[in-house]
Amino acid sequence: MIEIIPEIGRIDEYVRLSEQYSLGFEYNDFFDPDLLENESAVRERIRQYRQLGRPGKTDTMHGAFFDLVPFSWDSVISRHSQYRMQQSAEIAAQLGCRAVIFHAGLISEYVKGERYYRNWLETMASVARKLTAQSGVEVYYENVQEAAPTELAVLADSLSDESRFGICLDVAHMMLTKGAPPEDWFRELAPYIRHFHMNDTHLSTDDHLALGCGSIDWKEIFGMIGRYGLTGRSMLLEVNGLEKIKLSLEYLEKAGVLS
Repeated sequence: MIEIIPEIGRIDEYVRLSEQYSLGFEYNDFFDPDLLENESAVRERIRQYRQLGRPGKTDTMHGAFFDLVPFSWDSVISRHSQYRMQQSAEIAAQLGCRAVIFHAGLISEYVKGERYYRNWLETMASVARKLTAQSGVEVYYENVQEAAPTELAVLADSLSDESRFGICLDVAHMMLTKGAPPEDWFRELAPYIRHFHMNDTHLSTDDHLALGCGSIDWKEIFGMIGRYGLTGRSMLLEVNGLEKIKLSLEYLEKAGVLS
């Protein structure tokens, strides 16, 4: 399943495109703190999306992430972060999404020893279990600034008994961190990957370019997806606007990925 990010202001065009290519949606509205603080606006946005009559469990949602540190030693910050994550999971459930995606949040370069890492590991595992149990939706953690896949693999392994947990591998983030080669990321995380975020970059910043418009070797990436048995995993084209989405779809068609 290929997914795109819909725009509520042009939703009819996105629905038509999704029907043309059998695309899923990944809703990106609900990580906006201003929206989340406005309960009536949240209810209205949920209503607008629900009236589309999307097929159940085909879509995903990106959860809140701005300034969230659920494993913070500051209890106020930790509570608020976990509140936002719970809010996101509940919204995803109301939208009928199969999964909600959160940033894993480990900043490897600034790890201050075993206590920091252990607190991250235990808290993020506990939060994932709580969110899946309370909302019923799957929870995926996305790599952002993690320098290498090992810590995420340890976290995912600690949740191996939780069938509703998985990893969202963001390919551009993986390429930008440069802490480990792509092969390492796929080898270590393949058993846990449920979802991909895909956009191109010139490898200096997260440009969110259309596929084929940057410097990522997508032939190598799709080769590893096939080699590690991940062909059936959902993939978000994480680009904004219909022009970039269509360019990415054209690239996938030429590459033989989109039939």
